[in-house]
Amino acid sequence: MPEEVLNGPGLKFDDAVGTTARGSRTLVFLATYNERSNIAALLDAILALPVACDVLVVDDNSPDGTSRFVAERAAADPRIHVLVRPKRLGIGSAHRLGWLHARRFGYGRVVTMDADMSHQPADIPRLLRALDEGADVALGSRFAPGGKLDYQGWRLFLSRTANWLARKSLGLSLREYTNSFRAARLDKLPLGLIEGLTNNGYGFFLAETVRTARQGLRVVEIPIHFHDRGAGRSKMPKFQIVLGVANLLYLVFDRRTFKLGQNGSGARFECVHCGKPYVITMHLGARKCLLCMRDHA
Repeated sequence: MPEEVLNGPGLKFDDAVGTTARGSRTLVFLATYNERSNIAALLDAILALPVACDVLVVDDNSPDGTSRFVAERAAADPRIHVLVRPKRLGIGSAHRLGWLHARRFGYGRVVTMDADMSHQPADIPRLLRALDEGADVALGSRFAPGGKLDYQGWRLFLSRTANWLARKSLGLSLREYTNSFRAARLDKLPLGLIEGLTNNGYGFFLAETVRTARQGLRVVEIPIHFHDRGAGRSKMPKFQIVLGVANLLYLVFDRRTFKLGQNGSGARFECVHCGKPYVITMHLGARKCLLCMRDHA
């Protein structure tokens, strides 16, 4: 299985900002692990939308054949792309890679969502419309007025309590912090603001929300109906709950704002070939610049 299947024309970078002719297009990003039972219907629904978009799937080497299926679809449809990682490396690290890919190929907007049909593709145009109306980031919110969450019992209590605690302790006006369904304008988010986060697990979404809000970006909430997953089982380990509490406490006391040039921006990984801070540590310690795609020792 190849590590990546990237399709379509326009892959040459602008020397200044690394953009391509895709600047007016949207990248819809999906992180997958054992989602073979959901991915076909999800891809069909996304690509049927009246939105000029491509879909990137980052799969953590699913044993159920998810990546194999997506690669076959990608071979027949230039709008579909897949990156395959060697093992489960965390949903947060997958999303960081998705953001890097969006910048790498010069997309104007990025949408991130779950791959289990909990998020409805029909809501994507609503998120993008919010960007068109002036928002920098649009959060699909289960807790904004008009939002709905299908969880019951302990899961409902946990989700509501976690987001309530985040709102009260962080001093922000948002109601939604932990949902992955969101859209953003890449020209409004500084390089490294999201990609430079170090959260590799589920805590990534809380950290991402807090960082964008504290950066002074215009973040709006769009009410959505969050459905229980279409098929299969939840991938969230119970220990992530403990890590989530620790992550929240860290964010409560860490009031630093993101600054260009600090470690999170990738400045320490400046490419010796093109001079841009797009070098990341790949699997097995290999380092590669995601702008000029040259290997580093």
